[in-house]
Amino acid sequence: MTARTRLPVLRSADTHCPYCALQCGMRLEEDADGTVTAAPRGGGMCKKGWTSPELLDHPDRITTPLLHGKPVSWDEALDHVADRIRAVQAEHGKDAVGVFGGGGLTNEKVYQLGKWARLALGTRHIDYNGRFCMSSAAAALNRAFGVDRGLPFPAEDLKDAEVVVLVGANPAETMPPFMRFLQNAELIVVDPRRTATAEAAQLHLQPAPGTDLALANGLLHIAIEQGFLDRAYIADHTSGFDEVRQTAAGYWPAFVERTTGVSVPDLYAAARLMAGKRTAILTARGSEQHAKGVDTVTAWINLALALGLPGRPSSGYGCLTGQGNGQGGREHGQKADQLPGYRMITDPAAREHV
Repeated sequence: MTARTRLPVLRSADTHCPYCALQCGMRLEEDADGTVTAAPRGGGMCKKGWTSPELLDHPDRITTPLLHGKPVSWDEALDHVADRIRAVQAEHGKDAVGVFGGGGLTNEKVYQLGKWARLALGTRHIDYNGRFCMSSAAAALNRAFGVDRGLPFPAEDLKDAEVVVLVGANPAETMPPFMRFLQNAELIVVDPRRTATAEAAQLHLQPAPGTDLALANGLLHIAIEQGFLDRAYIADHTSGFDEVRQTAAGYWPAFVERTTGVSVPDLYAAARLMAGKRTAILTARGSEQHAKGVDTVTAWINLALALGLPGRPSSGYGCLTGQGNGQGGREHGQKADQLPGYRMITDPAAREHV
């Protein structure tokens, strides 16, 4: 076995990993023989980031448009697409064409795609893959805070958190570099599965699938019962707590244990661990992709508010997004029900402005 001698670097470019929401920074370096390697910035990267440069010169990479499997010029390909769109709309109407975007697009591309769909094509059928990702969390955030912000603080802030609650997330496998932000915190993992993240937790709650809502309301019930609430925070910074209290009253510990499978002692242990500390509650797809996903995320937000967490250092509520720019996808016009800048499509003035 012989080691490869590193050739001189001819050129480099700062960029980021194209995969998960962390978007880890990297510097791509090209050697004299054309080999491109990635050097991480600000810590480390997972295997996906390390190997992402291989896509640049992979022999199977498609570098030209294909029409029925045959290479064609860009002009021919674009003309073909435009002709087919015009033909379909002429026969079936504007709404016969739909546009489906994604959370991997930049803000500029997101805005252009939405405007192209609504103004150039004149179709109302536009959405993006975030609809199958964190739209439940986005709706809950709008309901609770009046604004949709997936993670409203830098991940670096979690380094000073005392407790982090991960609900339906497995970052140890899906975004491994994120785990370095959690090294100083006691970790509560809510997941029916025994995941790699759960193995690192001080407390692992395993609710039966689909019972996350009962678990969140049950923890709030205990927080009320045990006097863990931040009453001054609730009075100064929230509204509607009486209604929330009435809802939580129906989730007494024995009922929650029967519903979720999480034992009463573990419920009390989790509530005690969260109370009176710098605690961050983070939800992800596991708790959101349910028929009651919006209500479930709202319940976790209610728990965070009742404990006085949002707006305080290294504390609060956040959503672990799955893609690089799901936030931009929602903010800049890819959602079916929302125009750029959080303007609702049901608002005539917003439609006119856009």
